[in-house]
Amino acid sequence: MTRPLLAVVSKNSFWTLSVAHGSKKSLHRQRSRDSVVYDIHSRESLKSKQVYVFGFSATGALGNEKYLGLHGKPGVGGVSRPTPLECSSSLGVPLKAACGYGFTTYICGGSHGDFGVYGCGINSDGQLGSQSVGLKTKLPTGNSVNVVPELVRIAICLDNTQKQIYRPSHVACGRAHTIISYENLKESNSDTPPLVFSLGNNVFGQCGREIIPGEKYDRDVEVITKIVLPPEIKSIKQLVCGQDHTLLLSSDGVVYSCGLGSDGQTGLGHYNVVDRFSAVKGSLVNERVCLLSSRGDTVLALTESNKLFAWGNNEYGQIWPLDQDVQVSEPVHLNLDHCIVPVESNLSSDNVHVGEVQSIACAGSMCCIVNKIGQVFVWGFGCIGLGPKVTCSPRPTLIPPGLFIPAIVNSESCINYVAAGLHHFIAQSNDGLLWAWGAPRGGLYCLGLGKQITSNSVNQTYPVPLLLSIKSKDVVCGVDHTVVIGKSFG
Repeated sequence: MTRPLLAVVSKNSFWTLSVAHGSKKSLHRQRSRDSVVYDIHSRESLKSKQVYVFGFSATGALGNEKYLGLHGKPGVGGVSRPTPLECSSSLGVPLKAACGYGFTTYICGGSHGDFGVYGCGINSDGQLGSQSVGLKTKLPTGNSVNVVPELVRIAICLDNTQKQIYRPSHVACGRAHTIISYENLKESNSDTPPLVFSLGNNVFGQCGREIIPGEKYDRDVEVITKIVLPPEIKSIKQLVCGQDHTLLLSSDGVVYSCGLGSDGQTGLGHYNVVDRFSAVKGSLVNERVCLLSSRGDTVLALTESNKLFAWGNNEYGQIWPLDQDVQVSEPVHLNLDHCIVPVESNLSSDNVHVGEVQSIACAGSMCCIVNKIGQVFVWGFGCIGLGPKVTCSPRPTLIPPGLFIPAIVNSESCINYVAAGLHHFIAQSNDGLLWAWGAPRGGLYCLGLGKQITSNSVNQTYPVPLLLSIKSKDVVCGVDHTVVIGKSFG
């Protein structure tokens, strides 16, 4: 594919500088967010949790049947304003979410210690398991899909002993597959290693099980597999699904991968499919990874020593040290010593440094990182957040901090997290405020900007704040929908 030409950073007078001073506690908070989630099962975590959803609704991923236009009533193409998730109180409180391509899964917990995994949305490949609830519908593209319109439980078979000690800990969703992990969340015990289950399409081995030629995938053929993990994995820190590959980060900082490798996205040194989890080595040997991100076919990995690595698709210069290679099959170190500072920021390039990174997000063709003082940097190709005239940046480029007011750099209210869809980003501050930008293929519904965007808008070229009545604690982006888990302000 031909590379896009580099655009010149635009000069808009409304980009202003915000300066403040404050603490540096946000780094620890961010690096804890994707660690083993022992705390999500505490009574405290069940208090006052609220979930808001928005985005393209015809897939059922928002969990509200009325959006589909059933029983002779007109449907809703999309929900652009953050809307409370409608679910029965019997399901418990959603504690953690994952967004796939048109479907959503949640880890839910009840006050009596009952925890489960639930899902809604497209189930054409059995990514939500075999469900008696479901309907056939057509997307605007004309494709017929099987949809689970409201939250249903995904039945994972545990024996009686396992039910007593294991709780769901992580969930991740790709294009058409789901990965769920269970761990002993009561005590650390090497005799109870994690259990990982996979559902959905496995044509590339992304479910971590043997590829069966001609295998049928649909809602009526339930294939929930307990994955055979490498024996050295004692605990899981993070699960990540790209489009058709899966990444597992162990608690000791080792990355494992399986699935499609045609762009090198498995990081295993080749471009083949792999149907068993294998350790990613190369430049990651002797490094301890603490964060992973991959929404498409490119992967970012941050280490405890603050080194950033990348591998996979490089059509748009996401992995700039190898700018002539469109596919990268092994981890490559991205040196963050130099960055680009737009003139609109009113900052001297001598005074801006990426420094220590606290959050990473890897979309389809663009990447974003947040440093420990809350500055946001982007690179790659697309609607990257630098205005309407900028579609490409070859190195990490600072988004002018004034666009994130009232979040203030180097303060308790700074930006501390960023999440990626395939073509958009959503940033979060320590105060639980959100900003969105990008050009999602299914429309701008998943940015959650409501009436701030017009019906014929096709992109949002710089960060705009969301109007949300809760304090966001976690935001998860799919390709065309978004889930926000938070609690009331105050």
